[in-house]
Amino acid sequence: MDVEIQIEKYEKYDKDDVDNPLDPHEKRDKDEIVPHKPRDSKNAHNGNQVSSVSLSPNGKYVVTYSEDDKSIEGWIVKDSSEDDKSIEGWIVKDSSEDDKSIEGCSKLILDPEASIYKLLSDELGYIREIKVNNDKIVCFVNKINEIKYKVETFRMSKKNQQIKLNPPPERWWLLENINFKKNGDLILSNRYEISIYLSNQSNVLSLMPFYVLLSYNDVIKEVLIDDDNIWVITLSYLFHWDLKTVQLKFSYSLGFTTTYKSDEKFTVITKGNSIAVNYSNEISIFLKEQHYPIRNIQLIGTNIKIEFCVVQNNVYLLAFNIPEKDEKQDIILYSITDIQPIDASKIFNKNNNFILYKYNSESKEAFGLVDGKFSCINLVNLNLHELYEFFEPDDDLVVWNDYLGQTFEKYYYNDTLAFPDMENIRSLLSETRKNIEGLFSDEYENKNIATNSEPSDKYENKYIDIDFNNQKYKWRIGLKTEKLDKDNKLNKLVKLSVYSGKEFLCSKDLGIKLTTLNWKILNNNALALRLRHSIIIYEYDIHKKYKKCINTQYFNYKMKGLDSEDFSGSILPMTFAKNVADIILLKDKDEDMEECSNNREQYYTACSESIVSIIKDDRCLAKYGPTLLSNLIKSTDSRFTCHIEDIYNKCIKLVKEDPKGNLKFLNIITSSMNDLFINYPGYIPKFNSEMFMILNPYNERIWNNHHSHFKTFSHEVEILKANKNIRRIFKYIMFTYVKILYLTTSILCLPFTILMKQSKQQIVLIVPYIDYSRYPLGYSWWKEIFYPPSNVFTDTCIKEFYSNWNGEAIINFKWNTFGRIYYFIIWLLFLVFLVCFTIASYPTNSITQEIRIKLYQTTIAFGFYHLLFELRQFIWNPKKYFSSIWNLFDLSAYLSATIASIYWIKYDDIPDWALSISCLLLDLKFLLFFRIFEYFGVYFAIIFGVAKRVFSFLVVLAIIIASFAHAFFLLLHPQDLLDSLSAQNLNDPNNPWTLSNTYNQVDENGNILKETLIQVPSENTNLFYSYPTSLLATYLFLTGNQNSLSPWAPNPTTENTILFLLIAVFSFLIVIYLMNLFIGLLNIAIEEDNDRASYLVQKAEVIAEIELFYLLPHQKRWGTCYYQVDIKKARKYIKEAIKNGEWKKDDWPEMRNKILKLLNIEDAIKD
Repeated sequence: MDVEIQIEKYEKYDKDDVDNPLDPHEKRDKDEIVPHKPRDSKNAHNGNQVSSVSLSPNGKYVVTYSEDDKSIEGWIVKDSSEDDKSIEGWIVKDSSEDDKSIEGCSKLILDPEASIYKLLSDELGYIREIKVNNDKIVCFVNKINEIKYKVETFRMSKKNQQIKLNPPPERWWLLENINFKKNGDLILSNRYEISIYLSNQSNVLSLMPFYVLLSYNDVIKEVLIDDDNIWVITLSYLFHWDLKTVQLKFSYSLGFTTTYKSDEKFTVITKGNSIAVNYSNEISIFLKEQHYPIRNIQLIGTNIKIEFCVVQNNVYLLAFNIPEKDEKQDIILYSITDIQPIDASKIFNKNNNFILYKYNSESKEAFGLVDGKFSCINLVNLNLHELYEFFEPDDDLVVWNDYLGQTFEKYYYNDTLAFPDMENIRSLLSETRKNIEGLFSDEYENKNIATNSEPSDKYENKYIDIDFNNQKYKWRIGLKTEKLDKDNKLNKLVKLSVYSGKEFLCSKDLGIKLTTLNWKILNNNALALRLRHSIIIYEYDIHKKYKKCINTQYFNYKMKGLDSEDFSGSILPMTFAKNVADIILLKDKDEDMEECSNNREQYYTACSESIVSIIKDDRCLAKYGPTLLSNLIKSTDSRFTCHIEDIYNKCIKLVKEDPKGNLKFLNIITSSMNDLFINYPGYIPKFNSEMFMILNPYNERIWNNHHSHFKTFSHEVEILKANKNIRRIFKYIMFTYVKILYLTTSILCLPFTILMKQSKQQIVLIVPYIDYSRYPLGYSWWKEIFYPPSNVFTDTCIKEFYSNWNGEAIINFKWNTFGRIYYFIIWLLFLVFLVCFTIASYPTNSITQEIRIKLYQTTIAFGFYHLLFELRQFIWNPKKYFSSIWNLFDLSAYLSATIASIYWIKYDDIPDWALSISCLLLDLKFLLFFRIFEYFGVYFAIIFGVAKRVFSFLVVLAIIIASFAHAFFLLLHPQDLLDSLSAQNLNDPNNPWTLSNTYNQVDENGNILKETLIQVPSENTNLFYSYPTSLLATYLFLTGNQNSLSPWAPNPTTENTILFLLIAVFSFLIVIYLMNLFIGLLNIAIEEDNDRASYLVQKAEVIAEIELFYLLPHQKRWGTCYYQVDIKKARKYIKEAIKNGEWKKDDWPEMRNKILKLLNIEDAIKD
C-alpha cells in the first residue's frame, strides 16, 4: 500500500534565486531549515516514525511530526484520478503507477517547495497539537515543561518563514488549543479567552476578534473552535455558541463527568445533525438540539480519535486509537441508529498492516503508517451501509464498547422522529394529490406497483406494493372499493402489510376512508402516507425478536391541509390534539371535510398511537416531549389527556433511574409547569414532593469550603466579544481592580481571618426545575427590547414553587447574579427623582426660581425614564399590569410627580393639594423599595397578602356602609338642599339652624333672660345635606365619632324612632359583628401569609420584572441551578420536613437514603 514517490526538478528556474533549494551556497538559519535534495517519502523525518498528523481544511495538504526526529514535514495530497503529474515546476514520478494491486490510492508527495522544519534545540519540548491551513501555515503548541506552553507559527516553504502573532498570546502558562478556519484564520483558545488572528500573505497575523469567557468557579474545562462554532466543555455539559453572533445555540449533557487534565484532549466533531464529543475514552453522540446523548460509548485504549462518516444519508462514527509501542490498534465503526458496533480494522488492513492516524470524511481518505512510513489510502468506493447489512455481532467487541447495557429487547427506537427525513416528507407534501382511480392506471400496473384483484358485484379489492430502499422487504397497501350505487364508490385503506418477497410478515388494520393517496419511502424504510388533510408515517419494527409489528410513528392533522412549509424545520412538527378533537364538530355538508369526518376514530387511534411511540422512545421524548405535553394539557379530550400522566411518570422514572444522564427530562415537566398549575394543580405538590431534595449527581459527597450557607451557582458560560483596545483596557481594569480588591479585603477582613479559615462541611444540591427560567436560545435583539418573551419563572410567581429550598435557590441565584445590582440602580435613579421633586416643591424662599425650574426639569426627565419602563410593562400584558398593586403604586407615583412638574413649569404655580398627593405617593413608593429585604418584606407580604384575601369582605362592608349612609341621607337631609345654611326654616327639624346650639342670656343675678342666642350653623352642623357628606358622617360614626348624629335628640316622633333604630342596627351589625368578624378574618389571613414563601413570591415578582424589562437579551440565558448548604442546617431542615410530612421516603427511596446516609441521620425516619 505504500506509495514511493520520486521528484525531479524542471530546467526552468531562476539560477539567481537565493531560495533555490539546489543552490549549494545557500545559507540556513539556526535549526530552522534543513535543505535537502529531492528524496522519496521513505526518507521523511530522516527515516524516523511519524508521531502525529494534521490535515488542512480542504484536505489537500498534510503535515506530519516525528517525536524521534523533532521535525515537521509537509505533504501534498494528489488524488490518483488526477492526470497532471506536475506540481509548480516539479515532476512527480510515482513508482506505484504500474502497481495495479493498489486500488483507490491517493498520492502523498513530500512538498517540493518546503524544507523540513526542526524544533530549536534550546526549546525542545513535546508537541501536543499541530495544525495547518490551506496556505501551508503551520501552528503548533510546544509544551516546554509542566507550566509553560509556547505557540509557534511558520509557513511551510524553503526557508520555513516564521509567522509573528500581533500581539502574541499572553497567557503562556495556560494550554492553548489551536485551529484554523476554512479561510485560513488562526484561532487560539483557552479557558479564559479566544483570540482570532486574521490570515494574510504577510509574515504577521493580526489579532482582530477577541472573546472573554466568564463562568462560576472555573467550571470551563476546555474551549474548542471550528469554522463557525464555539464549543465550551464544563464539568458535565457541552455548550454550543455561534462564533459570528456570540449567541448560545444549545447546551448538551455529556453523560459523564470531566476533570481538568493537562494531558487529556477534547474533541468535538459535527456532521449534519450529528455531534460527537470525545474526552478521555468517553464518547457522547448527540443529535442537533437534543440535550441528551443518543449514545454513550466507553473505549479502552490510548489516544482515541473519532471521525464521522456519511454514506447514503446514514451517519457512522469511526473510533480508533493511536497505538503506542507493542499496542494493537482497534478500529471500530458505530452506526448512530444501531447498538452493536463492527470491527472495521479489516477495511484498512486489507492489503497491508495499515495503522490509521487520520481519516478525511470529505474525501474519504485515510492517512496512516505502513511499516512505519506515512501512507494514504482512498476509501471512496467503500459502502459502509452494506457492512451493517451482512454483519454478525461479535462478542469480542463488548469489552471494547459499553453502551450502557442496552439491548434490542429492552429499548424501543422511533427512528422516524429521532432522525426525521425532512427532505422526502417535504417532497411528498409538494406532490400533486393522486386520486385512487388514477393509482390503478396502466402506468402503475405495468410497473407492478398497483394491482387489481378479481372484482365482485359489490366489492373490489386492490393493493399497492412499495419496495424498501434495500429491496429486502416491501410494503403492501390493501385497498377496498365498495360500490354504493351506479356512480358512487367508497374507497377504504383496509390493511397495511409487510412482505419479504411473497412471504407475509405482519399487517396492521387501518379502515381509513379516502379519496386521494400519496406515499413516500423514507430513509429508514418507513412509509409516509399523505391523505387529504393529514400525514401518517408507519414503520416496520424489526427490533422485536419474536413478534414483528407495524407501528404508527407519526401523525399530523391540519384542517386547512398540510403543505411543505409546515415541515420547513429540522424536526417534525407536533399535531395539536385540539385539531384532532375538532373533527367531532365537522359536518358532512362540506365535501372537502367528508373524508375527515368519516375517519374521526381512525384519526384518534393514529394520533394516540403516535403519542405512545414518542413516550416509549427516550430520544424522541427528550426531543418532542415539551411540545407534546403542552399540547396535551391544552386538550380537553380524555383520550389524549390520559397521556399526561404517562409522560410525567416516564420522566420521573428516567430521572430516578439515572439522575446524571436523565436529569434534563425534568425540563419536559417544568416547561409546562404554568399550564399544569392552572389545569392540573395536583401535579405541582406531587412534583415538589418527589423532587424535594436532589444531590448533585456529579458531586455526591461532603465538601469542605468557605462558602456561605445557601451559596447558589450555575455552570452556565458567558462569552463577551471585544477588540484589541477593549482588551487592553479590560486587562488594565481587571489588574487594578484585583489589586484594590485584595488590599481592601485584606484590611477589612483581618479581624475575621481566624473565623474565615474554619471551613464548613457542605453538600451540593441541584434545583429540579430544569430550564425553569430558560428563554428561547434564538432571539431578535430589537424584538426582545420592545416585547420580551416570558418563561415559566416569570409566569408562575406563586407560593407552591417557593415552599422549599429549591424555589428559594432560584430566587437567591437570580438575586445574586443580576437582581441586586439592577435593583439598587433602579432605587438610586428613583432617589434622584424623589429628591429633585421634593426639594423643588418645598415651600421656601431659599430656592431661586431658576434652581426650582432645573429641579422640575430633572424630575420630568427621570419621570419619563421610569414611565417608559411602565409603558413597556403595560404593552407586554395590560391585564397583568393593572392587576398588580405594585404597578399601580409605581404608575401613580411617577405620573403624578411628572405631571405636577410639567404643570408648574408651564403655569409657574400648582395647587397645594397636587403637590401633597404627589409627595405622598412618592414617599410611599420609596417605602415599598424595602419589601425586597426579608426583615421588612415579610410584613409587606402580610399587609398586601391579607388585603387580597379580605378584599371581597371589604367590598361587602363598603356596600353595607354605603347603604346605611344612603338611608341616613334620606332621613336626615334638610328640605332646602341647595341653601339650607342661609335659609332658616324652623318647621324643618333637619335644618342646620334648627339643629344649632341655642344659648340663653343670664343677668348679673343669674336670672335667665327671654332673649336667646343661636350659634351660626356650619356645614358640619348637618353632614347629611348631601350623599357624599353622608358617607363621611357614617364612616365617622363607624370609627366612634358620634358628633354627626348628636344634634338629633330622642323625641317621640316617627322620624326619631326610625333614626335610633337605624343607629342601633348599624352599631350592632357593623361596629360589633362585622368589625369583629373582620378582625377574625385578618388573623386567619395573617397565619396563611406569615411564612417565607409569601415573601419569596414577592421577591420573585420584583426579580421577574427586572429580568423581563431591564436585562439585555444575552443576559437572560441561564439553565440549571445548584446550591450549597451546610450539613447542620440540612439535617435540621430534613427533620422539620419529616415532622411536617413533606419528606416522604417512598417518593424516591434511593435518593432519600443516600442523603440521610451522607448526613449521618439514617435514624431520622422511624418505620
